[in-house]
Amino acid sequence: VSQSRYDGLIYSVERAFTALVKSTIDVQKSLTDINVILNVSNKTLQNFGGQLFDIAKNTAQSFDTVAQAATEFSRQGLGLEETLKRTRDALILTRLSGLDTVSAVEALTATINSFSDAALDSTTIINKLANVDAAFAVSSADLAEAIKRVGSSAQDAGVGFDELPAIVTSVQQTTARGGAVIGNSLKTIFTRIQRTDTLDQLQELGIQVRDLEAAWSNLVWSEKIDGKSPIRLIS
Repeated sequence: VSQSRYDGLIYSVERAFTALVKSTIDVQKSLTDINVILNVSNKTLQNFGGQLFDIAKNTAQSFDTVAQAATEFSRQGLGLEETLKRTRDALILTRLSGLDTVSAVEALTATINSFSDAALDSTTIINKLANVDAAFAVSSADLAEAIKRVGSSAQDAGVGFDELPAIVTSVQQTTARGGAVIGNSLKTIFTRIQRTDTLDQLQELGIQVRDLEAAWSNLVWSEKIDGKSPIRLIS
C-alpha cells in the first residue's frame, strides 16, 4: 500500500471516529434536554432513548429530528408512553405529508386539543388523514394545515372531526387552494356564522342555520365527489 493511500485510510478512519464521537455527544445532549422536562431516572431515560432510536429507524428520520419532536411533546406534560406514541405518529405524518417536524407536532396537538370531547388519539388522526389522502384528491399536508387552523372554531360551531376533513376536501377539490388558506377561510366562516346578527340576516334570506350541527351533517352526507360517493367516508 502506498504512503498516500495509507494516509488517506487513516484520515477516513479519523473522520469516522470524530463523527461517531460527535453523534454520541449530540444524542446525550438531546436526552439530557428532554430529561430536564421529564425528570426520570437514568435507566428510564436510556430506555426512552432506545425507543426513540427505534422510531427514527422505522420512520426513516434522523435521531435529532425524532428527539426534537419528543422534546416538544414532553413540554406538554405528557407521560413517557404518550410522548413516544405522539412522537412516532408525528414522524409518520411528516413522512406522509412532507410537513416539517414542528408543523406535524403542531397539527397533531391542535387537532387533539380542538376535538378533546371526541377523545381522539394521535394514531386515529393519522389513520383518518391517510385514508382521505388515499381516497380523494387532497394531501395529508393540506388536511393537517387546514385542521390546525380551523379545528377549534369548527368544534365550537358543532362540526366534528369526521365532518371537518370532508368539508376541507370538498373545498380543496373545488377551489384548488392550499390547506392554510382553506383553514383560515373556514375559521372566519365558522366564527362569524355564530354571531346573532349574522344568523338573523341569513334567516331573513331563507337560509336555515340555527341548528348548525344538523345543517353541516346534512351538507356532509349529501355532498358528492365526482357523483360517486359521500365525502364522509373516513373510517
